[in-house]
Order: sequence, then structure tokens, then C-alpha cells
Amino acid sequence: MVSDYLEKRRQGKIIPRKKTLSQEVKKSIYMLIFTLLSIIIILSIVLLLNTSNAFQKGYSLQEEQQKKDDLEAQNRELIDKIIKATVYSKVENSPLLKNMVKAENPIYLEAPKLK
Repeated sequence: MVSDYLEKRRQGKIIPRKKTLSQEVKKSIYMLIFTLLSIIIILSIVLLLNTSNAFQKGYSLQEEQQKKDDLEAQNRELIDKIIKATVYSKVENSPLLKNMVKAENPIYLEAPKLK
């Protein structure tokens, strides 16, 4: 029987062994597990990258919001300084106002009366 097999076999040709059904099932299960694990790992990496990117954008947005709030506070302080500088008492005591000529006969206009 072995001699028949060797005679039928050609020189240089390899005849593969046939595999049983249980071996094929085991191989398929391992391939399925490997494929599913690979998909899970790839999706996890993508999810982590997207999440970290969102957190970075949120942090940058928070920093810019803080800068905006600081600039608004500085703007309010400058407006307060301008208002304090133009207080009416300071304007009245201004040397420029004292050098102006006062009107001798001021004319005042009345508001129109509504019917």
C-alpha cells in the first residue's frame, strides 16, 4: 500500500494532508476570535483618539474663554477710569473751561407741547 502511494506520487509534487472537520472548525474559531479582537482593538484606539481630541478642544476653548473674561474685566476697568477722568467736577475745574467766554444772554428753547 505504501509502495502504491509512492509510485503514484510524482517527483517534486507535495500532496497536502486532508484535515478533519474538527480541525477546520477549530481553525475557523481561532480566526474568528483573532478578527473580532483585532476589530475591538482598532475601534478602541479610534474611540480613545476621538475622545482625547474632544478633551483637548474643550480645554483650549476653556482657556480662550478665560482670556476673554480677563480682557472683558480689563475693558471694564479702563471704562471706569475713563468715566472717573471725565467726572463733571473735574470738567468744571478744568483750566480750559475757565478760559472760555460765558454767554451773556443765553436763549433757552422750550420743548413742544403735545396735545
